[in-house]
Amino acid sequence: MKPGNAERGTISISALVALLLLAALGAGAAALLRSLQSYERRSVERAASRAGLERAAREIVAELERDPTPEADSPVDPVWAAVRLPREDGLMVELADVSSALHANWVQKNILAKTRLAELFRSGSGPDQLQQRREDRGFSTDIVAGYGDLFQEGILEKYFSGYGYANVNTTDEFALRKLYLLRTGDAEGAEEFHSRIQGILTARRILKPEELAGFLGAAYPALAPMVNAEAGLNVHYLDPYVLGELLAYPDWHVEHPDAVSRSFLERRQSSELTAQELKRIIGPAGDGRIYQYLGVTTWFWRVSVSRGTERLDFVVARLPRAEKEEASRLLVVEERYVR
Repeated sequence: MKPGNAERGTISISALVALLLLAALGAGAAALLRSLQSYERRSVERAASRAGLERAAREIVAELERDPTPEADSPVDPVWAAVRLPREDGLMVELADVSSALHANWVQKNILAKTRLAELFRSGSGPDQLQQRREDRGFSTDIVAGYGDLFQEGILEKYFSGYGYANVNTTDEFALRKLYLLRTGDAEGAEEFHSRIQGILTARRILKPEELAGFLGAAYPALAPMVNAEAGLNVHYLDPYVLGELLAYPDWHVEHPDAVSRSFLERRQSSELTAQELKRIIGPAGDGRIYQYLGVTTWFWRVSVSRGTERLDFVVARLPRAEKEEASRLLVVEERYVR
């Protein structure tokens, strides 16, 4: 072969290799582009799908805000019609009261020890162990992880909650001390606060909402609204077993607690109770502390919207009404999305 021909052959082979490489790169780039376009399309679809779930959830929050009887929450409120309304978009909407249950982080041990609620514990544990667990390990937002070993299986999910405010009149005194310390970082102030709590307990004094700011003093901005003086459990949604045991708590001297419990369970099926009606049904009850437990307002809701395996949960808190406010406000405090 002549030198010129050999050189031309080498160039031709090099050009062919280069063309093949360019073709491979081109094919790879096209595949990558298609993959990126597919990912972008899926991302846009996922974002649009989540936005649809969020719109539906906020519609339910808006219905809660439009409640024509905002001082009481019950199964006859208009929001439930919105929840049950068939939807053309295929979404499933759920609403649940998540605060009308015994608060695992706040509940006083005597409430558990002096009623049949003591039977909810596992063998070898009890109210004292629950109180000590909180003192040793602090509070737990995941109540099953924090306290599940103390209770019989399934009990915490059924009768207890991790959502709810700490009513200064009903919360365990040591839990209040720890909460003060967590919110302020002031150990000396926490001990002084604990002493004042013990003082009102000894005097059997019940703080009113309008007295709270003066009682909390300089710590009020750090503690409110988590610490308040509002009845925490809505009798419209409270589990019948817990309702009956609270009414039967011996220190409150409720007359005919079984009959009172039956009255609540019957009335709440078809009508909405007011705070005044609640007190009329219960009647005389010792120092009236039961009215710090039982009320007609739901403080925390869970709004859930789902489609197949996709689900969005909002936890919505009702903020206690400030002194000069006409109505309390709702605030989304937790949002969880799974797909």
